[in-house]
Amino acid sequence: MPSFLFAPLSLALLLGINPFLTEALTHTVQIQATVPSEASKAVDRSFTGFAFEQSSFYNYSFNAEGNPNEFSQNLINAVLSRTGGTPLLRVGGTSGDHGRYDASQNNATNYPATEYKPQTNISGNRLVLGPSFFKAFKNWPGAKFELMVPFYNTTFSHSLEWAQVGIDQIGIENLYALELGNEPTFYPWFSIKEYVTRYRSLQTRLVAAIPSLAGKRIFQAFDTASYAANKLATKPAFEGGLDANASSIKQVAYHYYQNQHGVPDFAALQDYIRHTATKSNLTNFLPDIQYLKENHSAIGFAFTETGYSVGSSGGSDYIKTNNFASALWSLDFQLCALSMGVRRVNWQQILLSDLQMWRPVKTSLGEPRVTAHFYSQPFVADFIGTSGKTRVLELDIGTLQNGLYSGYAAYDDGKLSRIALLNLELWDAQLSSGSPPQATFSLSGLLGTGSNITLHHLTADSGALAQENLTYAGLEWTWASHGKQKKVKDDSKMLKINSTEIDITVRATQAVLLEIQ
Repeated sequence: MPSFLFAPLSLALLLGINPFLTEALTHTVQIQATVPSEASKAVDRSFTGFAFEQSSFYNYSFNAEGNPNEFSQNLINAVLSRTGGTPLLRVGGTSGDHGRYDASQNNATNYPATEYKPQTNISGNRLVLGPSFFKAFKNWPGAKFELMVPFYNTTFSHSLEWAQVGIDQIGIENLYALELGNEPTFYPWFSIKEYVTRYRSLQTRLVAAIPSLAGKRIFQAFDTASYAANKLATKPAFEGGLDANASSIKQVAYHYYQNQHGVPDFAALQDYIRHTATKSNLTNFLPDIQYLKENHSAIGFAFTETGYSVGSSGGSDYIKTNNFASALWSLDFQLCALSMGVRRVNWQQILLSDLQMWRPVKTSLGEPRVTAHFYSQPFVADFIGTSGKTRVLELDIGTLQNGLYSGYAAYDDGKLSRIALLNLELWDAQLSSGSPPQATFSLSGLLGTGSNITLHHLTADSGALAQENLTYAGLEWTWASHGKQKKVKDDSKMLKINSTEIDITVRATQAVLLEIQ
């Protein structure tokens, strides 16, 4: 992954004034009524996955009273019920990979996530899981799991016991993939040759200890760290010996974070969410995606740990990154990933951090809540739809305007069904002057695709830095509603398709979904 360095913007943008908006912008977009050959292959209805850092998972699964956490259940259902897909939950991370299993420990963990951040040291304090931790897998009706087993030091971690008790609780029928380790590019022994040797050895030992794994395509490989993707690529790993295990590997996984050192100011926030930056970063993974497509088409490519920012959040004056701007980024990231052939994106959840889509229980950071990032997920799910035959294409929207705009089309059974349009230009009520500017997308080619268009908005009245009062299709999800949707405004519109061109206006810091009927 290349470093994310962008040229600084002018003083005007630092002050919240966009120098590019001296006149109204119109983007002429030609859309094909039938699916073009360059569109993605059919999209998995379970594309929208979730990831839980090992130490946090128990508290996402149980509430403060020790009962199944219905708040978490309802929020995941709010997303996957829109596609009919299976909730795919990845449970893993550095704290688990450096930790160990202790069958004699009574508590679920030795470092409760409501009080401690993930313990990631190689020496000193480490996470220890007891048998009761794995009861947390029982609280997710209809879900399947990507279960990480420690790979860093399998003897210290009791990796075989860890896997056995985990699979016993999950059930082999609900195990989507068994992940071996987390971010191996950080291991002191790492090289591609050594990784392949040790991966194959651990897989052999796991199959011997747990016979139900034998003969199944059920393992997950890589889980390469963000910013280190070039250190563990598909071609050299498979040609270096992993080919021999290809029939047992379900997916190859990478981790992705757009930013790792916090966002110092509004101009930097604009730079980080630009579509051109996101697409450039994703393009670096195309050789891996293409290699699997051409050589191991049954193996999927997935981002199994994904977020806007990881590592230091910067100084106290830095911008809080779980805001509406980064929610729009996560929307654009996922739609772009869909168009490039990524099979799955799992969004990372860490309890004592800003890296989460919801806070399931009370912690020292505050009461349970739904965060801004969550609002990208219902939009993505609606864009994917329920057919199981959806193919996705990024649209040519004409003038790039420094990556401030993007658009995508979804085709069901070869026919145009949905369009997403994003205006990523940042506007904020506190930092920007005047009313939010607008861009117009002049859509051509819709005549004959249907009779009507229903238009839904993803929006926040106060703009880019909003952390509350967000809506998608007039709906909100809150702790007060127990994670269930609540209609709070009626801002969806019905448009007639009676012309060869239709103009759609999208406000700065907003996205719209067009459903064609």
